[in-house]
Amino acid sequence: MRSYVFICFLFCITTTSSEVTPVVQCIGQQFDNLQERIEVSPCGKGRCKLSKGTNTTVTFKFRPKNPINTLTNDVFADIAGLPLPFLGVTGSDVCPYVTRAEDGTPSPCPLAADQEYVYTNVIPVEAFYPQVNLRVHWALNDGTSDVICFEVPAIITGGKRKLQIV
Repeated sequence: MRSYVFICFLFCITTTSSEVTPVVQCIGQQFDNLQERIEVSPCGKGRCKLSKGTNTTVTFKFRPKNPINTLTNDVFADIAGLPLPFLGVTGSDVCPYVTRAEDGTPSPCPLAADQEYVYTNVIPVEAFYPQVNLRVHWALNDGTSDVICFEVPAIITGGKRKLQIV
């Protein structure tokens, strides 16, 4: 009986921890409860697996300290120390993808200070991206500073191949 309870306990811990996105703080910045605020799907326990030709959903909660009129994405892949922007994402407007955390209603900019918001976006993993290990740097910037910033270890894989009959 003890071993059965122990196995169930281990299963619950493993199942729960495998759902957590492996998030780290951006260098020189500190955001409260970052691990609980970020979700990248699909994402493994140690790194996010981004398959070419698929989409990745990014969801995170943030609470601006000051009112915000505009908010843009600052997203790049750090590959061996070389920052490469995610085309179509870096510099894009965040405001259409923001909702109020309390009720999920759309909340385009301007955003009020000290209110919790949720940003959700579906990002395509383009076929031309190289298959490589990388660290994804993601920040929401209000024009002067980052409202939230995090990094996620990831790998871009070949994805699903289509069978061609010749």
